[in-house]
Amino acid sequence: MDLIRRMDDNDICLVSQFISKVNRVEESHIGYLGKGEEEIADSFREEFADSDLSDCFIVALTDQELIGVAGFDIDSENQSAEVWGPFVKSTNREALNKIWGEAVKLLPAYVTFIYMFPNRKNIEVIGFAEILGFVPESGQTILTFDREAASRLGDGGIQELSDDLVQEMIDLHDRTFPDTHYSGRKIIKRRNQYRKVFMVKEGSHLSGYIYVEAEPEFGEAAIEFVAVDEQDRGKGVGMSLITGALLWLFTFDEMRTISLCVNTENKKALHLYRKTGFKHEHDLVFLRYTKNQ
Repeated sequence: MDLIRRMDDNDICLVSQFISKVNRVEESHIGYLGKGEEEIADSFREEFADSDLSDCFIVALTDQELIGVAGFDIDSENQSAEVWGPFVKSTNREALNKIWGEAVKLLPAYVTFIYMFPNRKNIEVIGFAEILGFVPESGQTILTFDREAASRLGDGGIQELSDDLVQEMIDLHDRTFPDTHYSGRKIIKRRNQYRKVFMVKEGSHLSGYIYVEAEPEFGEAAIEFVAVDEQDRGKGVGMSLITGALLWLFTFDEMRTISLCVNTENKKALHLYRKTGFKHEHDLVFLRYTKNQ
């Protein structure tokens, strides 16, 4: 390894190409980013539009060839950071140590929680993370739904989240997903023409919501969160939310595949998604590090 330096905007294309290749192999796959080169580049430009990449990412090179990348998507509100990586060309513990050693110097002092999301088959990164003190929080399963299956969908019967139920949605989300990467308030702030929160309601009561993000230019979308209020479970609300969201996402002619992530132990949810038409894609591990613990 000849050089470890901070990443800058001029590196986005090279780094995206590298991550795209690494992420297509389950043994080196990291769940926070996709597999398409342009999609990954778009993630860098969008998520770090208000940040300097040199403050967030490290790249490693040998003979002017990129061999490793690691960095952080920092959430100051939650005092947390998601590790984008470590992405390494080969199973090289020495390279991992050096890249990580430089990357952690970029973390602000206030960051208390650090998260990794490697593929279950990425045993090199999982083992490395556990040595560092990361603890497995949960197993997560990635499922995908292809456009060809959309013709079998029924009627969802959902509507976009109304202003009067925004606070109920935030409360339901934060209650259901207390330690996740997006708080309910952050989801509300992220909404735009391609990021929508849909709901099922009964009278003035929010029965459940679903948050989706569409990327028509890449033919992909993700169901990020689904939650049903405790008193409304078992009434078909979840199925309505998923079906309705899928139908909306496929109104984009470019849309080919929709993905979602669900806790591997949540057998009821897995059954529901498979019943809807989702198929298994990956199994990942959500790892958490708590500073000074």
